[in-house]
Amino acid sequence: MEEKQYTNPELQGYQDDEVEIDWAGIFAKLLKGWKFIVLVTFIFGCLGIFFALKMKRTYACTVTLAPEIQRRGTTVNNITSMLGLGDISLGSNSDAMSITLFPEICKSTPFLTGLFDVQLTPYLDPEAAANGATVSPVSLYDHMMGKDKPKKLSAKKQAKMDEAIAEYNRLYDDSVVDISALTPNQMAVVKALGDKISADVDQKTGKTTISVSFDDKAMVAQLADTVTLRLQQYVGEYRSKKATQDYEYYSKLADEAKRDMVRAQQAYAARVDYDRSVILQSVNSEKERLQQEVNLSQQLYSQMAQQREMAKAKIQEVKPVYAVIQPATQPQYPANSRKKVVLIWGFLGGVLSCAWVAFGRDLWKKIRQGVKEKM
Repeated sequence: MEEKQYTNPELQGYQDDEVEIDWAGIFAKLLKGWKFIVLVTFIFGCLGIFFALKMKRTYACTVTLAPEIQRRGTTVNNITSMLGLGDISLGSNSDAMSITLFPEICKSTPFLTGLFDVQLTPYLDPEAAANGATVSPVSLYDHMMGKDKPKKLSAKKQAKMDEAIAEYNRLYDDSVVDISALTPNQMAVVKALGDKISADVDQKTGKTTISVSFDDKAMVAQLADTVTLRLQQYVGEYRSKKATQDYEYYSKLADEAKRDMVRAQQAYAARVDYDRSVILQSVNSEKERLQQEVNLSQQLYSQMAQQREMAKAKIQEVKPVYAVIQPATQPQYPANSRKKVVLIWGFLGGVLSCAWVAFGRDLWKKIRQGVKEKM
């Protein structure tokens, strides 16, 4: 084979195969330094055990919804047709509250603060329950603040803690939730809940996946179910607000029309009874006028009653319908496995120790030697 010619004469004679990795030499170094590798791996494994024991267990729960996506107004149009009012519609078919806003709703401050008062029951081991043990429900806010599991502190630390709590309570009132002026504790809980609750929407199918992570396997399922229900109520109330206002308005008009109709009927009946034996033309004209008022009031009441029924149907029509594909279920195992943490730390220790034995020592020696030669 013809040798390659290099511009630098010092490199003349070097071949491409001289830069190949010496696998045999590396393997020999690893065998020679196996004690160091085992020691470092063991130390990292112990660190993994330490962090795994200190790690707070987290459980995950997901709920999958399939919202109804269809044109609105079919039911109301059918009702108006039955009432003989043609194709009158009380609203448009467009959705002001799009399903794509679900992720933002789950992260919004009004939605999260609305969960503060949710009562959750902690997980109770079946054996403990069989022995008569019980657990009491706790509000989500109190649990997030750690009030259901107070820490055991020394007398001195407890006194400082009580003093700090008293000073905080003097400045802030956590019992009142003002969205425009949240207290530091409330802001911290809102931020923590925002990290634990999320929603993902498929833009094509509309399928919504609600994910919740929590530190209790029973609470996470309850919270996921509550978030799902509150989200449906939140969207339903938003979309039915206008229809509800229309229903209340037409109900008020119908009630007023009914009262006017009853008064007109009573006035007409009283006039007829009083003037039964009178045949004067003026008396007959008055009775005809009262009769016309009765007819008009009856017609007005009938129209308002029909409008009220249409508005009532519209409330149900605009409410979103969700098919629960995957309901909230209590997870059996935590999402962050302690075994995985130990294995990751042990693997990291093994990789780093092998890299040090194979390359690190020689590189460190060359660096030290180069520094000494230049000094």
